[in-house]
Amino acid sequence: MHILTYKIIRLSTMPIVDITNKILADASEEAGSIIKNTETKVSELSDATKILKENTKKESVQKTNRILEENERRIVSAAEQEVKLKADNAKRTAVDIVFENTLKQLLSLPSKEYEEVILSLLNELPENTNGEIIAPKERKIETESALKKAKLKYEVEATNKFKGGFILLGENFESNFVFEEILRNKKSALEVEVARILFN
Repeated sequence: MHILTYKIIRLSTMPIVDITNKILADASEEAGSIIKNTETKVSELSDATKILKENTKKESVQKTNRILEENERRIVSAAEQEVKLKADNAKRTAVDIVFENTLKQLLSLPSKEYEEVILSLLNELPENTNGEIIAPKERKIETESALKKAKLKYEVEATNKFKGGFILLGENFESNFVFEEILRNKKSALEVEVARILFN
């Protein structure tokens, strides 16, 4: 709040009109000073407002850029994870196909080659055991021939439950040499090596 300052006036020696004019003149002078000060402060405030706006705009732009960069990083990271996931799925699918094709090839072997595979498996059986061999119905003849070559005297029982390999049923044990089971057991141990061969 501005207080108008007036010079001490000797009212007794100045006419009323002069006093009035003096008051008005001093007030006018003081008003001019107030207006000038106000204009200066308004100008300063305006400048400060501009600076604040510019700083706010810069901060807003910087914040927006940070958000965009963060979103970009997240998108890139998500994309990389998606690519890795698809690549891993593709690798697993490729490995699965390899094992499926191996099984198909084993099941479709000509009689002589199938017999040789069965003979190699029979050589892994424990010696001096009693029991019977469960073999695929359509491969019973090859299985019996392989047993004869291996000089093993097991009875062969035909089944339709599997297509390749055999099961030895002993008195107190069972040895599973069914092709599907053999490949299933080998898969966990070999899939890393198969994947390396496929993709390196």
